[in-house]
Amino acid sequence: MPTPAPGAAALPAPPFRLRPFAEGDLALYAALFADAEVMRAVGTPFAADRAERAASASLRHQRDDAGRFRHWVIEHAEGTAGLLGLALRSDAWCAGEAELGVLLWPAWQARGAATAAITAVRPWAFDVAELAVLTCHHAEAHAGAAALMHRVGFTPCPPRADAPLPMGWECVRELGAGGLGRLPLG
Repeated sequence: MPTPAPGAAALPAPPFRLRPFAEGDLALYAALFADAEVMRAVGTPFAADRAERAASASLRHQRDDAGRFRHWVIEHAEGTAGLLGLALRSDAWCAGEAELGVLLWPAWQARGAATAAITAVRPWAFDVAELAVLTCHHAEAHAGAAALMHRVGFTPCPPRADAPLPMGWECVRELGAGGLGRLPLG
């Protein structure tokens, strides 16, 4: 059983804000994962029933102290931009590794939402959940995702063996005065 993670707290991400994923967001989650344009560089869109099941499972994890997922809704004064999620990839939140993912409605892409959201969640991931590493994967031809990951301080890395997407990135928690370094993951 994974080490419990703190709950997903509301986070400022000017001019956006992140609020914890909740029951009223099930339709948003399902719609994003079922939308072909949103999923074009992520993978095959989910069928409606699979998207609904995934949304419900994510909400159960969100509510569970030991849940392996934490999600936030990315909001702006003009509307909802999308979702940001962290999926635990190791046995524990504390000193563990999580995969970061952002899904945005097409109208919100290339408008700073992902940059603001990732920049806002990184301190929560490292300082509150005490993760050691954040990773992200994307399609090889997704130049926008590569530019984003570079912009928010991630560095290229080999993809995980089980990653469905070939381009890997990581951001490693600072280890204090000695600079950056990987913490042991178990």
